[in-house]
Amino acid sequence: MLLVDGDLGLANLDVLLGLVPGRTVDELIRGEAHIDELLLDGPQGVRVLPAASGVSQLADLDLAGRTKLLAALAEGAESADDLLIDTGSGVGTTTLSLQLAASRVIVVTTNEPPSLVDAFASMKLLWRADPDKPVDLVVNKAASEEEAQKTYEQLARACSHFLGQAPRWLGPVYSDPLLPGAVRSQRALAELHPSSRATRCYERIALQLCAERELGGESGFWHRLADLAEGVH
Repeated sequence: MLLVDGDLGLANLDVLLGLVPGRTVDELIRGEAHIDELLLDGPQGVRVLPAASGVSQLADLDLAGRTKLLAALAEGAESADDLLIDTGSGVGTTTLSLQLAASRVIVVTTNEPPSLVDAFASMKLLWRADPDKPVDLVVNKAASEEEAQKTYEQLARACSHFLGQAPRWLGPVYSDPLLPGAVRSQRALAELHPSSRATRCYERIALQLCAERELGGESGFWHRLADLAEGVH
């Protein structure tokens, strides 16, 4: 798997995993580095493409920059079974471009009103650009299945009423007291605590996505990514 830090200007994925980048995505976009020179070895065989921290011009790339980034991702995807992009929050053009390139988008929210409003706004802009984009919803930091389900239904009703469609329910990630310790240790929770409450949620979601990929197939993803990089869409 290739894991990409899509929060280009405020990177933190490398910090969370205790990795030290030698080069940054800024160099890739400027044409000074190849994607293979940036990739880091993460846990369990995952390759990680780090972003950069405190580089303002990466926060909202222009068309040329987005094209270079998507072209690099299309190249990197050729040697990966899966490509997972952790986009930054907000509704910037770079975030939207990455979402449009993906075969599916997973929106992560909590039951707090500001988070729900942000999730709704993100889906509104995404579906305005691509009404057929598959979107799944995950409720993070959930206290229980009932609370998570209620949060999903609330947001799904709003989406159906105002946007004419709703995200699919992918499931909860329960609040886990072991997570802060993993963050402080700069280790993946699943690596440190493979049987923890949140880890089991991550595994269930991952298995569901993998099973659906095998059944339905998403082979068009790489072609779509390459097309977007070439400016077809």
